Amino acid sequence: MGRIKKIGKLAILLPAVLAVSFVPLIVTAKRYNIGLNGFDWFGSETSVDLFLYWKGQALILLAGLMLAGFLFYVSESGRRSRLWQKTKVPAVAWLALYFLLAALSTLFSQERDKAFWGSYEQWEGLLIIAAYVVLFLYTYWMVDSERAVRFFVYGLMIGSFVLGLIGTCQFMNMDLFRSETGQAIMNLLSDKKLEYSFNFSSGWVYATLYNPNYVGSYAALVLPVVVGVAAVEWKKIPIFWTGLAMIDSCLLTVTLLGSQSVTGCVGVVASLIFLLVYMWPRLVNTMGFRKILAGAVGIGIFAAVAFFLFPEEIQYGINKIFHPTEDYHVIQQMISTGQGLQVTTVKGDVFYVEITGEDSRPFVVTGEGGEEIPLEKNTEKDYYTLQDERFDNFRLYSKEVTPAGKSYPAVRIFNPTINKEWTIAKVGENYMVYNAFGKLDEWREIPAWGFENNQHFGDKRGYIWSRTFPLLPNYMLLGCGPNIYTIVFPNDDYVGKTNMNYDGVIVTKPHNLYLQIWVQTGLLSLIAFLAMVLWYMVDSMKLYFNRPLTAVADKLGLSIMIGIFGYLVTGLANDSTVAVAPVFWGLLGLGMAVNHGIKKGWAERDTGKAQ
Repeated sequence: MGRIKKIGKLAILLPAVLAVSFVPLIVTAKRYNIGLNGFDWFGSETSVDLFLYWKGQALILLAGLMLAGFLFYVSESGRRSRLWQKTKVPAVAWLALYFLLAALSTLFSQERDKAFWGSYEQWEGLLIIAAYVVLFLYTYWMVDSERAVRFFVYGLMIGSFVLGLIGTCQFMNMDLFRSETGQAIMNLLSDKKLEYSFNFSSGWVYATLYNPNYVGSYAALVLPVVVGVAAVEWKKIPIFWTGLAMIDSCLLTVTLLGSQSVTGCVGVVASLIFLLVYMWPRLVNTMGFRKILAGAVGIGIFAAVAFFLFPEEIQYGINKIFHPTEDYHVIQQMISTGQGLQVTTVKGDVFYVEITGEDSRPFVVTGEGGEEIPLEKNTEKDYYTLQDERFDNFRLYSKEVTPAGKSYPAVRIFNPTINKEWTIAKVGENYMVYNAFGKLDEWREIPAWGFENNQHFGDKRGYIWSRTFPLLPNYMLLGCGPNIYTIVFPNDDYVGKTNMNYDGVIVTKPHNLYLQIWVQTGLLSLIAFLAMVLWYMVDSMKLYFNRPLTAVADKLGLSIMIGIFGYLVTGLANDSTVAVAPVFWGLLGLGMAVNHGIKKGWAERDTGKAQ
């Protein structure tokens, strides 16, 4: 009877375990109406999501089961008292403030429905944030023994093993999702059978997480926990789980390297450095210089083998940080004026193009002082060049555009040096860009801060951040709403995006967790989020610094802390996503539960029973 009761106590944790183990593995199609076609910088009416929508729906379902489990659990008054004691910590108060501000940002958002339900490319609206909060609190409240910790970690390990196996097979050019079986899985919930193509070349790992960058975040978060299981003595963890953890560690490492996620590798390395610095006094006292030296040699050998096996991937990562592609732009800005289309080059030189609509003389080009710049026509290829050495590499083509069935005279400005072009139409006395979606849109001045000569930094993160920084003062109190970054980002930056080869590409995320939170739910919510995780990190560091680290809970608690640190580091260049964030929130709740349990002494009691 006692064993059945123990199994029942673990079963109540199952929804949380599935949220961190099963949800990241879901890959199946959802066709939906995007709802952004009203914006001139967007063109499609429908799209198909493979990696995020159904993950979010599964998480919401599991969060509902967690709420039902919570109500069942607190039906007993003694349990309510215990949960209330666990709730009285600063992290929970900061979490409540974070969610309140997210809810207010949704309420006052210009796109309230999208902010609540989620939308295009991200699917991380307020409802998903609420599911994160439920997962965090449920795990924190319900994990009350070392047995429960093991159950949770074992579930996570099974999920990461499957994900690592899929990723390793992708690295070996055996991608499940390029096979007939994988195509059938992706069409499982689709209203009709679809054929899928992939943006990633064969051998590039994305696992089940949509983007190789998210593989990096996942590995930085989960790998320390899996290694922590492998490091626990066999007498305390059954040998099966130890062996699985060792294999899983190898699979996740190959998956990480195969993803070519520089951010993930930086997160893992930063976690290792953090662990060594944090544990250095203990390592010196307990291991001695020789063992430390042997460990350093082992790490060096591993690094050398990695460089030997993955030279291209590692060189690619080094170049992204230290040798990004050089900015090679010619045009700085275009804007409609009474004098015509004003074109400003990166050197600050200006010329104006006036479209006449005449066949014999389609353009009049003038300088900044109003002087006319002569044009020479290339009759063979039907374009005009400017007879001014400052602009002699520009070519002007006369054309006509017909957006929405109405024709307008236009000019195509092409620069063969950088192979970039823009089409501008004259609508009345106004000059408008004719964009990649066949729509006319107004020119406007796009504010930018920073990365002036380094916009390719971090695989074009420099460009995205330079356009995100000017948004920040607008969202000091409340943000624009969850999942609304796409709308407030200047996706109508036609000069900047074309310069970055982003023409026709919609920027949907800032590639930075902290900028994402600030813009979408406000600076105050970012402060609340940081205060919550900082409280956990400080509490963990104080707790484990002088612990003997002999109990299973001690070692797993330390491993969770390292994983959380790695995820926060990857947040400097990656966003929150429903593909990985459930694992973060679940492990954060588990880490707090382990810390609470160690303080209350149940880790020692459970360890004593096991021995």
